[in-house]
Amino acid sequence: MALREGGRWEAPHTVVSGEEASATNAVRLLSAVLSLELLWVLLVTASVVFLAAHLGPGAEEFTGDATVRGVLLAAAPPVAVVLGLALIGARHGVERRGASPAQPLGRVLRLALWITAFANAALVISLLTSLYHAHMTWVVVGLVLAVALSWVARACVRTARAA
Repeated sequence: MALREGGRWEAPHTVVSGEEASATNAVRLLSAVLSLELLWVLLVTASVVFLAAHLGPGAEEFTGDATVRGVLLAAAPPVAVVLGLALIGARHGVERRGASPAQPLGRVLRLALWITAFANAALVISLLTSLYHAHMTWVVVGLVLAVALSWVARACVRTARAA
Protein backbone atom coordinates (compact mmCIF):
# COMPACT_ATOMS: atom_id res chain seq x y z
CA MET A 1 0.00 0.00 0.00
CA ALA A 2 2.89 2.37 0.73
CA LEU A 3 4.14 2.21 -2.84
CA ARG A 4 0.85 3.50 -4.23
CA GLU A 5 0.81 6.37 -1.79
CA GLY A 6 4.15 7.83 -2.85
CA GLY A 7 6.73 5.25 -1.86
CA ARG A 8 10.22 4.98 -3.29
CA TRP A 9 9.05 3.63 -6.67
CA GLU A 10 7.03 6.67 -7.58
CA ALA A 11 8.56 9.05 -10.10
CA PRO A 12 9.54 12.43 -8.68
CA HIS A 13 7.31 15.31 -9.62
CA THR A 14 9.41 17.93 -11.35
CA VAL A 15 8.25 20.84 -13.41
CA VAL A 16 10.30 21.54 -16.50
CA SER A 17 9.99 24.89 -18.21
CA GLY A 18 9.49 25.13 -21.95
CA GLU A 19 13.01 26.48 -22.42
CA GLU A 20 14.57 23.57 -20.50
CA ALA A 21 12.50 21.04 -22.44
CA SER A 22 13.57 22.66 -25.71
CA ALA A 23 17.23 22.54 -24.69
CA THR A 24 16.89 18.89 -23.68
CA ASN A 25 15.28 18.03 -27.02
CA ALA A 26 18.05 19.87 -28.89
CA VAL A 27 20.71 17.92 -26.98
CA ARG A 28 18.98 14.64 -27.74
CA LEU A 29 18.61 15.52 -31.42
CA LEU A 30 22.24 16.60 -31.77
CA SER A 31 23.40 13.47 -29.94
CA ALA A 32 21.35 11.28 -32.28
CA VAL A 33 22.66 13.08 -35.37
CA LEU A 34 26.26 12.66 -34.18
CA SER A 35 25.60 8.95 -33.71
CA LEU A 36 24.22 8.71 -37.25
CA GLU A 37 27.25 10.57 -38.57
CA LEU A 38 29.51 8.05 -36.84
CA LEU A 39 27.63 5.20 -38.51
CA TRP A 40 27.86 7.02 -41.85
CA VAL A 41 31.64 7.49 -41.50
CA LEU A 42 32.09 3.80 -40.73
CA LEU A 43 29.95 2.68 -43.67
CA VAL A 44 31.57 5.03 -46.17
CA THR A 45 35.06 4.06 -45.03
CA ALA A 46 34.27 0.35 -45.27
CA SER A 47 32.84 0.84 -48.76
CA VAL A 48 35.80 2.91 -50.01
CA VAL A 49 38.35 0.49 -48.58
CA PHE A 50 36.48 -2.51 -50.00
CA LEU A 51 36.23 -0.95 -53.45
CA ALA A 52 39.85 0.20 -53.43
CA ALA A 53 41.04 -3.24 -52.39
CA HIS A 54 38.91 -5.32 -54.75
CA LEU A 55 38.50 -3.40 -57.98
CA GLY A 56 41.13 -3.96 -60.59
CA PRO A 57 42.64 -1.68 -63.22
CA GLY A 58 39.63 -2.11 -65.52
CA ALA A 59 37.23 -0.51 -63.06
CA GLU A 60 36.59 2.92 -64.50
CA GLU A 61 33.77 3.90 -62.13
CA PHE A 62 35.93 4.00 -59.00
CA THR A 63 39.61 4.21 -59.87
CA GLY A 64 41.83 2.15 -62.07
CA ASP A 65 45.08 3.69 -60.85
CA ALA A 66 47.04 1.47 -58.45
CA THR A 67 48.62 4.50 -56.78
CA VAL A 68 45.27 6.10 -56.00
CA ARG A 69 43.94 2.79 -54.66
CA GLY A 70 47.01 2.48 -52.42
CA VAL A 71 46.57 6.00 -51.09
CA LEU A 72 42.89 5.30 -50.38
CA LEU A 73 43.77 2.06 -48.58
CA ALA A 74 46.41 3.84 -46.49
CA ALA A 75 44.56 7.11 -45.79
CA ALA A 76 40.90 6.18 -45.35
CA PRO A 77 41.14 4.07 -42.16
CA PRO A 78 43.22 6.56 -40.10
CA VAL A 79 41.00 9.47 -41.18
CA ALA A 80 37.94 7.42 -40.24
CA VAL A 81 39.43 6.62 -36.83
CA VAL A 82 40.15 10.30 -36.14
CA LEU A 83 36.69 11.37 -37.28
CA GLY A 84 35.06 8.52 -35.37
CA LEU A 85 36.83 9.42 -32.15
CA ALA A 86 35.97 13.09 -32.69
CA LEU A 87 32.30 12.22 -33.21
CA ILE A 88 32.24 10.07 -30.07
CA GLY A 89 33.94 12.85 -28.09
CA ALA A 90 31.60 15.49 -29.52
CA ARG A 91 28.60 13.39 -28.54
CA HIS A 92 29.93 13.03 -25.00
CA GLY A 93 30.63 16.76 -24.85
CA VAL A 94 27.12 17.64 -26.01
CA GLU A 95 25.54 15.25 -23.52
CA ARG A 96 27.75 16.47 -20.67
CA ARG A 97 26.96 20.10 -21.52
CA GLY A 98 23.24 19.26 -21.62
CA ALA A 99 23.38 17.47 -18.26
CA SER A 100 25.33 20.18 -16.43
CA PRO A 101 25.64 23.46 -18.35
CA ALA A 102 27.65 25.15 -15.60
CA GLN A 103 30.43 22.55 -15.60
CA PRO A 104 33.23 23.32 -18.11
CA LEU A 105 34.21 20.75 -20.70
CA GLY A 106 37.72 19.39 -20.86
CA ARG A 107 40.17 20.19 -23.64
CA VAL A 108 39.73 16.82 -25.33
CA LEU A 109 35.96 17.17 -25.59
CA ARG A 110 36.26 20.75 -26.88
CA LEU A 111 38.81 19.56 -29.47
CA ALA A 112 36.43 16.78 -30.51
CA LEU A 113 33.65 19.34 -30.95
CA TRP A 114 35.89 21.59 -33.07
CA ILE A 115 37.09 18.68 -35.26
CA THR A 116 33.48 17.59 -35.76
CA ALA A 117 32.44 21.13 -36.66
CA PHE A 118 35.27 21.51 -39.20
CA ALA A 119 34.55 18.09 -40.72
CA ASN A 120 30.88 19.00 -41.13
CA ALA A 121 31.80 22.37 -42.64
CA ALA A 122 34.15 20.65 -45.10
CA LEU A 123 31.40 18.22 -46.02
CA VAL A 124 28.97 21.10 -46.60
CA ILE A 125 31.48 22.82 -48.91
CA SER A 126 32.10 19.55 -50.76
CA LEU A 127 28.36 18.97 -51.16
CA LEU A 128 27.67 22.46 -52.41
CA THR A 129 30.48 22.39 -54.96
CA SER A 130 29.37 19.00 -56.27
CA LEU A 131 25.80 20.18 -56.94
CA TYR A 132 26.79 22.33 -59.92
CA HIS A 133 25.88 19.75 -62.59
CA ALA A 134 23.38 17.71 -60.56
CA HIS A 135 19.77 17.02 -61.50
CA MET A 136 17.15 18.97 -59.59
CA THR A 137 16.25 16.06 -57.28
CA TRP A 138 19.88 15.74 -56.19
CA VAL A 139 20.14 19.50 -55.79
CA VAL A 140 17.21 19.46 -53.36
CA VAL A 141 18.63 16.47 -51.45
CA GLY A 142 22.08 18.05 -51.39
CA LEU A 143 20.76 21.37 -50.12
CA VAL A 144 18.75 19.68 -47.37
CA LEU A 145 21.85 17.74 -46.32
CA ALA A 146 23.96 20.90 -46.45
CA VAL A 147 21.51 22.76 -44.22
CA ALA A 148 21.36 19.87 -41.73
CA LEU A 149 25.16 19.51 -41.62
CA SER A 150 25.53 23.27 -41.22
CA TRP A 151 23.20 23.09 -38.22
CA VAL A 152 25.33 20.32 -36.70
CA ALA A 153 28.54 22.30 -37.28
CA ARG A 154 27.01 25.42 -35.74
CA ALA A 155 25.73 23.48 -32.72
CA CYS A 156 29.17 21.92 -32.18
CA VAL A 157 30.85 25.33 -32.35
CA ARG A 158 28.34 26.83 -29.91
CA THR A 159 28.86 23.94 -27.50
CA ALA A 160 32.67 24.19 -27.76
CA ARG A 161 32.63 27.96 -27.22
CA ALA A 162 30.26 27.73 -24.26
CA ALA A 163 32.70 25.42 -22.53
